[in-house]
Amino acid sequence: MTADDNVRAIEAVFAAFGSGDIPFILDQLTEDVHWVAHLDPSVPWSGDHSGKANVPAFFQALGGSVDVSGHPVNQLVAQDDTVIALGDVSFTVRSTGKGGSSSWVYVWKLRDGKICSYDQFNDPGLAQAFA
Repeated sequence: MTADDNVRAIEAVFAAFGSGDIPFILDQLTEDVHWVAHLDPSVPWSGDHSGKANVPAFFQALGGSVDVSGHPVNQLVAQDDTVIALGDVSFTVRSTGKGGSSSWVYVWKLRDGKICSYDQFNDPGLAQAFA
């Protein structure tokens, strides 16, 4: 796969996320996917969700705790099998009604056209909304 192919694959994942098509996203993962949200433990979907069977819990925690009002992807940078995505998110925490926003960086790695690694990093604004 070329870097451009990998960018298109990640663009498809973002489109699926935007439409709530989590089964499509799960279908794009390797069985041994590394899936880690490097976030403050106060964020419900933080931590290691590695292994394809564990990734649905990530999406359940995310979807069960926030209503996302915006999640623009501002830039995608690719080299070989790595795609770096940069963007912002705005959301409301369901349990408190408190709004929040954060900039983010997602590091995607692909193997044979499938996602084999995902690392999520957000600025402190994400965790502050859960405090």
